[in-house]
Amino acid sequence: MANPLWLNAALICALAALALVAVQWIWQSRSTGRQLKRRISERLQDQRELPAEQGARYRPGRLDVMLLRANLRFSSRQLVIIGVLFGLVLLLTGLSKGPVVALVFAFFAVSAGYVYWRIRFQKQRQKIYGELPEIIDTVLRYIEAGRSLEQALTDALADASPLFGPLTFRVRSAVEAGRDYTRLFEDFAELYRVPAMVLVAIALRTSARFGSSVKPLLRQVAGALRSQQELRQEFMAATAETRFTAATFALLPPGLAVYMTAINEEYSAVLLDTATGHTMLVVAGTLQLLGMLMIWRMIQGVGRD
Repeated sequence: MANPLWLNAALICALAALALVAVQWIWQSRSTGRQLKRRISERLQDQRELPAEQGARYRPGRLDVMLLRANLRFSSRQLVIIGVLFGLVLLLTGLSKGPVVALVFAFFAVSAGYVYWRIRFQKQRQKIYGELPEIIDTVLRYIEAGRSLEQALTDALADASPLFGPLTFRVRSAVEAGRDYTRLFEDFAELYRVPAMVLVAIALRTSARFGSSVKPLLRQVAGALRSQQELRQEFMAATAETRFTAATFALLPPGLAVYMTAINEEYSAVLLDTATGHTMLVVAGTLQLLGMLMIWRMIQGVGRD
């Protein structure tokens, strides 16, 4: 009985993996073809028909945006392998333990992945907030030393951390080509959700369009950023206990449930092998999810966004 069951499970997993690889190959082929046609049409189009502010802009895909925000570097092949392995583990869990256990495992895996991504994303944002005032001060020093605004921007960004590397490359390319580079700061602000970069872009665009001095605006932006960072640090220190309590209330019930299920076979058998246990798991999971959402909404404004 066991051998045919495992043989069927292995066959299903193999077919699922082949289907996923085939779908990925078809999708990649079609995507490559569309990108090639779009590039050819853009090259054949008259450059005078393109708006000036769109010449230096770049729009990555949603998956690329998620990876860039968290500074995660995965190729398409690696993502496909991770997806296939996750699907196989989920399928084997469902065949051996039941669909309820598979759904619970998928929920915890997705939640852990989102928490990991969120932590890395917040670290990226805080690094930008911490370095942006220093970059603005460097730009002001270069301007006072006699350099042009464009040269001061490229040199100051080149001295920054590798997080600003893509922005540095695109700004330098736009400056050398004579295109509008202020939109790149707005794209960077939208990517990492940093409104202060929008203020920098507005100051640069105002200076370029009307010929006004950009130094007073940049000084005000740098001062506002430093004041905001000081207030945020004080606020985070004052609310550390509240945030720790909220995180404990969100993580303790699932952890206790997993621990009790692992050490008590009779308890786990009732939950995993009976209809009543399945109903209890579904209700508990729903209530836990609602509680986590409520806690998240309560602490969302505590020094985060």
